[in-house]
Amino acid sequence: MEHENNKEQGKFSRAVSNAGGLNARVKVAIIGVPVLLLILFLTPPWIFGIVVGLISGISAVEFVSATRTAGNIRVMGYVAVSAFAIPFLMSLPQVVLGWIFVAFLLAIALFVETLIAYDTERAMPISFFGLNLFAGVMMPLFLGSLSTLRSIPEIGWFFDGRVYVFIPIIIAFTTDAGAYFAGHAFGKHKLLEKVSPKKTIEGSIGGFVAALVSMLIFSFVMILAFDAEYSLLAVFLYSIFGSAITQIGDLAFSLIKREYAKKDFGALLPGHGGVLDRFDSMVFLAPFITVMVFWLPIVVRG
Repeated sequence: MEHENNKEQGKFSRAVSNAGGLNARVKVAIIGVPVLLLILFLTPPWIFGIVVGLISGISAVEFVSATRTAGNIRVMGYVAVSAFAIPFLMSLPQVVLGWIFVAFLLAIALFVETLIAYDTERAMPISFFGLNLFAGVMMPLFLGSLSTLRSIPEIGWFFDGRVYVFIPIIIAFTTDAGAYFAGHAFGKHKLLEKVSPKKTIEGSIGGFVAALVSMLIFSFVMILAFDAEYSLLAVFLYSIFGSAITQIGDLAFSLIKREYAKKDFGALLPGHGGVLDRFDSMVFLAPFITVMVFWLPIVVRG
Protein backbone atom coordinates (compact mmCIF):
# COMPACT_ATOMS: atom_id res chain seq x y z
CA MET A 1 0.00 0.00 0.00
CA GLU A 2 2.80 2.37 0.94
CA HIS A 3 4.59 1.47 -2.28
CA GLU A 4 1.49 2.36 -4.30
CA ASN A 5 1.16 5.70 -2.48
CA ASN A 6 4.79 6.54 -3.21
CA LYS A 7 4.26 5.61 -6.83
CA GLU A 8 1.22 7.89 -7.09
CA GLN A 9 3.08 10.72 -5.38
CA GLY A 10 5.92 10.28 -7.88
CA LYS A 11 3.50 10.54 -10.79
CA PHE A 12 1.92 13.64 -9.25
CA SER A 13 5.34 15.28 -8.73
CA ARG A 14 6.32 14.60 -12.35
CA ALA A 15 3.00 15.99 -13.57
CA VAL A 16 3.47 19.16 -11.52
CA SER A 17 7.04 19.48 -12.79
CA ASN A 18 5.93 19.04 -16.41
CA ALA A 19 3.13 21.57 -15.95
CA GLY A 20 5.55 24.06 -14.44
CA GLY A 21 7.97 23.59 -17.32
CA LEU A 22 5.16 24.00 -19.84
CA ASN A 23 3.90 27.17 -18.16
CA ALA A 24 7.41 28.63 -18.25
CA ARG A 25 7.75 27.76 -21.94
CA VAL A 26 4.38 29.39 -22.68
CA LYS A 27 5.35 32.56 -20.79
CA VAL A 28 8.60 32.83 -22.74
CA ALA A 29 6.65 32.37 -26.01
CA ILE A 30 4.05 35.00 -25.03
CA ILE A 31 6.80 37.56 -24.48
CA GLY A 32 9.30 36.43 -27.10
CA VAL A 33 7.11 35.90 -30.16
CA PRO A 34 5.53 39.41 -30.24
CA VAL A 35 8.95 41.00 -29.68
CA LEU A 36 10.42 38.94 -32.50
CA LEU A 37 7.55 39.88 -34.82
CA LEU A 38 7.90 43.58 -34.02
CA ILE A 39 11.64 43.49 -34.72
CA LEU A 40 11.14 41.46 -37.90
CA PHE A 41 8.42 43.66 -39.43
CA LEU A 42 9.15 47.14 -38.11
CA THR A 43 12.93 47.43 -38.27
CA PRO A 44 15.47 47.44 -41.12
CA PRO A 45 17.55 44.32 -41.89
CA TRP A 46 20.60 45.55 -39.98
CA ILE A 47 18.59 45.76 -36.74
CA PHE A 48 17.47 42.18 -37.29
CA GLY A 49 21.15 41.35 -37.92
CA ILE A 50 22.01 42.80 -34.49
CA VAL A 51 19.33 40.63 -32.86
CA VAL A 52 20.59 37.49 -34.59
CA GLY A 53 24.12 38.52 -33.64
CA LEU A 54 23.13 38.81 -29.97
CA ILE A 55 21.46 35.39 -30.07
CA SER A 56 24.56 33.96 -31.73
CA GLY A 57 26.98 35.66 -29.33
CA ILE A 58 25.13 34.48 -26.22
CA SER A 59 24.82 30.97 -27.68
CA ALA A 60 28.56 30.88 -28.37
CA VAL A 61 29.40 31.91 -24.81
CA GLU A 62 27.00 29.27 -23.47
CA PHE A 63 28.62 26.65 -25.71
CA VAL A 64 32.24 27.33 -24.69
CA SER A 65 31.18 27.63 -21.05
CA ALA A 66 29.36 24.29 -21.11
CA THR A 67 32.22 22.52 -22.90
CA ARG A 68 34.85 24.34 -20.79
CA THR A 69 36.94 25.04 -23.89
CA ALA A 70 37.54 28.79 -23.63
CA GLY A 71 40.71 28.40 -21.57
CA ASN A 72 40.64 32.03 -20.43
CA ILE A 73 38.42 35.10 -20.51
CA ARG A 74 40.20 36.52 -23.56
CA VAL A 75 39.33 33.47 -25.67
CA MET A 76 35.71 33.68 -24.57
CA GLY A 77 35.72 37.34 -25.59
CA TYR A 78 37.18 36.56 -29.02
CA VAL A 79 34.54 33.89 -29.61
CA ALA A 80 31.68 36.12 -28.42
CA VAL A 81 32.71 39.08 -30.60
CA SER A 82 33.13 36.87 -33.65
CA ALA A 83 29.80 35.15 -33.04
CA PHE A 84 28.05 38.53 -32.84
CA ALA A 85 29.85 40.15 -35.78
CA ILE A 86 29.31 37.42 -38.38
CA PRO A 87 25.46 37.45 -38.41
CA PHE A 88 25.48 41.24 -38.22
CA LEU A 89 27.82 41.55 -41.23
CA MET A 90 25.70 39.04 -43.14
CA SER A 91 22.77 41.48 -42.79
CA LEU A 92 24.79 44.13 -44.67
CA PRO A 93 24.96 43.10 -48.36
CA GLN A 94 27.32 46.00 -49.05
CA VAL A 95 29.96 44.51 -46.73
CA VAL A 96 30.96 41.72 -49.09
CA LEU A 97 32.50 38.68 -47.35
CA GLY A 98 33.16 40.67 -44.19
CA TRP A 99 32.39 37.57 -42.14
CA ILE A 100 35.36 35.76 -43.71
CA PHE A 101 37.72 38.41 -42.36
CA VAL A 102 36.17 38.05 -38.89
CA ALA A 103 36.57 34.26 -39.07
CA PHE A 104 40.20 34.71 -40.13
CA LEU A 105 40.90 37.04 -37.18
CA LEU A 106 39.33 34.58 -34.74
CA ALA A 107 41.39 31.68 -36.12
CA ILE A 108 44.60 33.73 -35.76
CA ALA A 109 43.69 34.82 -32.22
CA LEU A 110 42.91 31.24 -31.17
CA PHE A 111 46.18 29.95 -32.61
CA VAL A 112 48.13 32.69 -30.83
CA GLU A 113 46.46 31.83 -27.51
CA THR A 114 47.17 28.12 -28.08
CA LEU A 115 50.82 28.81 -28.93
CA ILE A 116 51.37 31.10 -25.93
CA ALA A 117 49.86 28.60 -23.50
CA TYR A 118 51.59 25.55 -25.01
CA ASP A 119 53.51 23.41 -22.53
CA THR A 120 52.38 25.51 -19.57
CA GLU A 121 49.84 24.82 -16.84
CA ARG A 122 47.38 26.87 -18.91
CA ALA A 123 47.93 24.77 -22.04
CA MET A 124 44.84 24.30 -24.23
CA PRO A 125 44.38 21.02 -26.13
CA ILE A 126 44.27 21.52 -29.88
CA SER A 127 40.73 20.12 -29.79
CA PHE A 128 39.72 23.32 -27.95
CA PHE A 129 40.70 25.27 -31.07
CA GLY A 130 38.15 23.34 -33.13
CA LEU A 131 35.36 23.70 -30.60
CA ASN A 132 35.98 27.44 -30.19
CA LEU A 133 36.04 27.85 -33.96
CA PHE A 134 32.76 25.97 -34.20
CA ALA A 135 31.20 28.28 -31.59
CA GLY A 136 32.70 31.46 -33.01
CA VAL A 137 32.38 30.81 -36.75
CA MET A 138 30.25 27.83 -37.77
CA MET A 139 27.32 28.42 -35.42
CA PRO A 140 27.08 32.16 -36.19
CA LEU A 141 27.55 31.53 -39.91
CA PHE A 142 24.65 29.08 -39.91
CA LEU A 143 22.46 31.30 -37.71
CA GLY A 144 23.50 34.26 -39.87
CA SER A 145 21.55 32.65 -42.70
CA LEU A 146 18.53 34.26 -41.04
CA SER A 147 20.15 37.65 -41.68
CA THR A 148 20.64 36.67 -45.32
CA LEU A 149 16.97 35.73 -45.63
CA ARG A 150 15.85 38.99 -44.01
CA SER A 151 17.97 41.01 -46.44
CA ILE A 152 16.29 39.58 -49.55
CA PRO A 153 14.75 42.53 -51.43
CA GLU A 154 11.38 42.52 -53.16
CA ILE A 155 12.72 41.86 -56.64
CA GLY A 156 11.21 39.66 -59.34
CA TRP A 157 9.68 36.55 -57.86
CA PHE A 158 11.04 37.30 -54.38
CA PHE A 159 8.81 38.39 -51.58
CA ASP A 160 10.36 40.72 -49.08
CA GLY A 161 12.83 38.88 -46.84
CA ARG A 162 10.54 39.21 -43.83
CA VAL A 163 8.28 36.55 -45.33
CA TYR A 164 11.13 34.10 -45.86
CA VAL A 165 12.48 34.45 -42.32
CA PHE A 166 9.15 33.07 -41.16
CA ILE A 167 9.79 29.69 -42.82
CA PRO A 168 12.62 28.38 -40.58
CA ILE A 169 11.01 29.97 -37.53
CA ILE A 170 7.69 28.23 -38.24
CA ILE A 171 9.29 24.86 -38.96
CA ALA A 172 11.59 24.95 -35.93
CA PHE A 173 8.98 26.06 -33.41
CA THR A 174 6.14 23.86 -34.67
CA THR A 175 8.41 20.82 -34.89
CA ASP A 176 9.50 21.43 -31.31
CA ALA A 177 5.93 22.02 -30.11
CA GLY A 178 4.52 19.07 -32.04
CA ALA A 179 7.20 16.74 -30.72
CA TYR A 180 6.74 18.03 -27.18
CA PHE A 181 2.97 17.57 -27.03
CA ALA A 182 2.83 14.34 -29.05
CA GLY A 183 5.62 12.89 -26.94
CA HIS A 184 3.82 13.73 -23.69
CA ALA A 185 0.47 12.47 -24.98
CA PHE A 186 1.47 9.34 -26.90
CA GLY A 187 5.17 8.74 -26.31
CA LYS A 188 6.01 5.10 -25.50
CA HIS A 189 8.96 4.14 -27.68
CA LYS A 190 12.29 5.86 -27.05
CA LEU A 191 13.98 7.51 -30.02
CA LEU A 192 17.61 7.68 -28.87
CA GLU A 193 17.42 7.10 -25.14
CA LYS A 194 21.16 7.31 -24.49
CA VAL A 195 21.33 10.72 -26.16
CA SER A 196 18.03 12.26 -25.07
CA PRO A 197 15.98 10.08 -22.69
CA LYS A 198 12.72 12.06 -23.02
CA LYS A 199 12.46 11.98 -26.82
CA THR A 200 10.21 9.36 -28.33
CA ILE A 201 9.40 8.06 -31.81
CA GLU A 202 5.81 9.21 -31.35
CA GLY A 203 7.04 12.68 -30.47
CA SER A 204 9.26 12.75 -33.54
CA ILE A 205 6.32 11.83 -35.77
CA GLY A 206 4.28 14.57 -34.08
CA GLY A 207 7.02 17.03 -35.00
CA PHE A 208 6.86 16.02 -38.68
CA VAL A 209 3.07 16.31 -38.75
CA ALA A 210 3.08 19.71 -37.03
CA ALA A 211 5.68 21.06 -39.47
CA LEU A 212 3.71 19.86 -42.50
CA VAL A 213 0.42 21.29 -41.24
CA SER A 214 2.05 24.61 -40.33
CA MET A 215 3.63 24.97 -43.77
CA LEU A 216 0.34 24.20 -45.49
CA ILE A 217 -1.28 26.93 -43.38
CA PHE A 218 1.60 29.30 -44.19
CA SER A 219 1.14 28.69 -47.92
CA PHE A 220 -2.62 29.25 -47.62
CA VAL A 221 -2.04 32.56 -45.82
CA MET A 222 0.40 33.65 -48.54
CA ILE A 223 -2.23 32.92 -51.17
CA LEU A 224 -4.85 35.00 -49.34
CA ALA A 225 -2.57 37.87 -48.30
CA PHE A 226 -0.31 38.21 -51.35
CA ASP A 227 -2.18 36.39 -54.12
CA ALA A 228 0.81 34.06 -54.19
CA GLU A 229 1.35 30.78 -55.94
CA TYR A 230 2.86 27.88 -54.08
CA SER A 231 4.54 24.58 -54.90
CA LEU A 232 3.02 21.55 -53.16
CA LEU A 233 6.27 19.67 -53.76
CA ALA A 234 8.21 22.47 -52.07
CA VAL A 235 5.79 22.50 -49.13
CA PHE A 236 6.37 18.79 -48.63
CA LEU A 237 10.16 18.99 -49.00
CA TYR A 238 10.51 22.01 -46.73
CA SER A 239 8.32 20.36 -44.09
CA ILE A 240 9.77 16.85 -44.06
CA PHE A 241 13.45 17.68 -44.54
CA GLY A 242 13.18 20.84 -42.46
CA SER A 243 11.60 18.96 -39.56
CA ALA A 244 14.19 16.18 -39.87
CA ILE A 245 17.06 18.69 -39.77
CA THR A 246 15.42 20.47 -36.83
CA GLN A 247 15.28 17.23 -34.86
CA ILE A 248 18.82 16.22 -35.86
CA GLY A 249 20.10 19.61 -34.71
CA ASP A 250 18.32 19.23 -31.39
CA LEU A 251 19.76 15.74 -30.92
CA ALA A 252 23.24 16.86 -31.96
CA PHE A 253 23.37 19.49 -29.24
CA SER A 254 21.79 17.06 -26.77
CA LEU A 255 24.71 14.75 -27.51
CA ILE A 256 27.15 17.57 -26.75
CA LYS A 257 25.39 18.26 -23.44
CA ARG A 258 25.44 14.56 -22.63
CA GLU A 259 29.16 14.38 -23.43
CA TYR A 260 29.90 17.23 -21.02
CA ALA A 261 27.35 16.17 -18.37
CA LYS A 262 25.19 19.28 -18.79
CA LYS A 263 21.40 19.38 -18.51
CA ASP A 264 21.16 22.76 -20.27
CA PHE A 265 23.57 25.16 -21.93
CA GLY A 266 22.33 28.00 -19.73
CA ALA A 267 19.43 29.31 -17.66
CA LEU A 268 18.39 32.60 -19.31
CA LEU A 269 15.07 31.32 -20.65
CA PRO A 270 12.76 29.69 -18.05
CA GLY A 271 11.41 26.35 -19.25
CA HIS A 272 13.96 26.19 -22.05
CA GLY A 273 17.37 26.56 -20.42
CA GLY A 274 19.80 28.80 -22.23
CA VAL A 275 19.50 30.72 -25.48
CA LEU A 276 21.31 27.91 -27.29
CA ASP A 277 18.85 25.38 -25.89
CA ARG A 278 16.09 27.34 -27.65
CA PHE A 279 17.93 27.96 -30.92
CA ASP A 280 20.06 24.80 -31.24
CA SER A 281 17.85 23.29 -33.94
CA MET A 282 17.92 26.59 -35.85
CA VAL A 283 21.71 26.30 -36.21
CA PHE A 284 21.28 23.57 -38.83
CA LEU A 285 17.84 24.50 -40.13
CA ALA A 286 18.51 28.15 -41.10
CA PRO A 287 21.18 27.43 -43.77
CA PHE A 288 19.09 24.60 -45.25
CA ILE A 289 16.03 26.83 -45.66
CA THR A 290 18.18 29.66 -47.05
CA VAL A 291 19.50 27.40 -49.80
CA MET A 292 16.03 26.01 -50.50
CA VAL A 293 14.55 29.51 -50.86
CA PHE A 294 16.93 30.20 -53.73
CA TRP A 295 16.83 26.73 -55.30
CA LEU A 296 13.14 25.84 -54.84
CA PRO A 297 10.98 28.73 -53.56
CA ILE A 298 7.95 27.54 -51.64
CA VAL A 299 5.84 30.56 -52.61
CA VAL A 300 6.17 33.02 -55.48
CA ARG A 301 4.27 36.14 -56.32
CA GLY A 302 1.25 35.31 -58.42
